[in-house]
Formats: sequence, C-alpha cells, structure tokens
Amino acid sequence: MFNATRQGMLLLIIVLLSPGVQAQTGGDDMRHPWLDSRFRLGVGEFFQSADSKLSVGVAGEALTREYDWQNTFGLDNSDNRGSGTFYWGFGEKWSLALQYIDHSSSARAVLDQDVSWEDLTLKAGSFVGAGVSSKVMRVFFGRKFSEGPKHEFGAGLGVHWLQIGAFAEGEFYLDDQPYGFERRGASAEAPLPNIGAWYAYAFSQRWLAHARLDWFNASIDQYSGGLTNAAVGIAVQPWRHFAIGLDYNYFNLNVDVDGSDWYGSADFTRDGPFLYLLFDW
Repeated sequence: MFNATRQGMLLLIIVLLSPGVQAQTGGDDMRHPWLDSRFRLGVGEFFQSADSKLSVGVAGEALTREYDWQNTFGLDNSDNRGSGTFYWGFGEKWSLALQYIDHSSSARAVLDQDVSWEDLTLKAGSFVGAGVSSKVMRVFFGRKFSEGPKHEFGAGLGVHWLQIGAFAEGEFYLDDQPYGFERRGASAEAPLPNIGAWYAYAFSQRWLAHARLDWFNASIDQYSGGLTNAAVGIAVQPWRHFAIGLDYNYFNLNVDVDGSDWYGSADFTRDGPFLYLLFDW
C-alpha cells in the first residue's frame, strides 16, 4: 500500500514537471502565488528516521546512564507518517503557521547489556519489550520584515507542544535480586516557547525555495535543554492553487526532565524528507 502510494505521487510529480504542463497563473514577471496567498494547507508523507536516547532515574539522585533506545531494544528507526502544515496570513505582514509530526515504535529483543529504569534493572540476556513515542504540535506567529517581487523574510515567536513517552517491560531486578515481571512507563508533556525565522525565494512563478529555523535553549518548568526544528525545501506550482513540494525536515529535542512522571533525560531526533501536496488560496 505504501509503495503504491509513493510511486503514484512520484509519477504525478514527473507528469507535472513535464514541458507540456504549464502554470495557469500568468507571465513570468508576476509574483509567485505563495508570496501573496492568505492560506496554505500542506498534506503529505514524512519519511522520517528516528533516534531516541533516554534515561529514567529516581528523583533526587544522580541521573542514570543514557541509553540508545533504538539500538538497545531493536526499535525500527524508520517510520513513514502522514504529516501536515497550515499557514494563515492576516493583515499585511502577520501570519500563523502550524505543523504536526509524530513517531512511535515498539519491539521485543534480547538485551546485550544491563538497562536501568529508576531503581530497577533489566539484565543482559533477558528477553524484554520496549517502546518510545513522541508527538509535536508547532504553533508559530510571524511577521514579515522584508519582501520583494521574488522573496520574503520574516521572524517571530512560537511554541511547540510536546508529548514524549517510553516504556520497558520484562523481568526486573532490584539490587541483583529478582523483583518480578514489570511494565514500567514514563511520559512528559509541556509547551516549549521558541524563536524562529524563515526565508522564501521564487526563481520563477512556478519554482520557489524556502527555509525556516525554530530554536529554543533554556530552563522552562520541568525541562532544561534545547529544541531545534528546521526545514529546507523546494516546491513547484503547476496551477494557481496547487503545488508539490519536497522538504528536508529536522527536529531535535535534547532535555533533562524533572517531573513527577519522568525524571531523567530525553534526546529525540526525527529527520528526513517530507513529500507533500499544497493548496493555497
């Protein structure tokens, strides 16, 4: 099913890029539709590669070792998910942008090393299960500071609403003594503010390249660390209200967590191409 969908989208791109298909928007001297659109809705597939490094400790004690969750538990590091973006331009210079991405993976494996979870331990050689998940909703308020016939530059403030979680299950030990079969989980969620900027340049009325960067590094509530959310890409607009784009998306969250449901650290990276259809009006 997935291969058929991907092949269909690639075939559509080839057809739209062929010389016989022309943008129905006027001459080359006109502005690219993206630069004047009030609304933009993008839906597509995020071919993401996932990397998760976690630790779960006991509050008030030194943090336990951080483990590579993907490799330690044999989790799949590739995950293709539907994803979406939304843009609303209001007034002459202001805009609101939304983005949603998520990832989840679980597996069972034989451990080749001890893994600590709070004050318990999963022993090397034991058969265990584990999983990890993350959800990110980006909300960004921006203002244009520079624009012309072929470009625009803007910056602003935003917030990322984060939900992260992990679990491990198996035969746990406490102080080298059997503790019994347990399923332990940890989760955390919070809004993290960020600053950001974007730039777009239209090579012609059909082709446009763009880039954006969101960044945060501070201590907020139970989180201390940093967040980076970036994208760079190019889009072709064969018709007035329809475009096809290909972006490279990069998201990284690297924080220490001091909460009631999670005391430890989380280093999540999600990156890869985002192939999407975009409708503007």
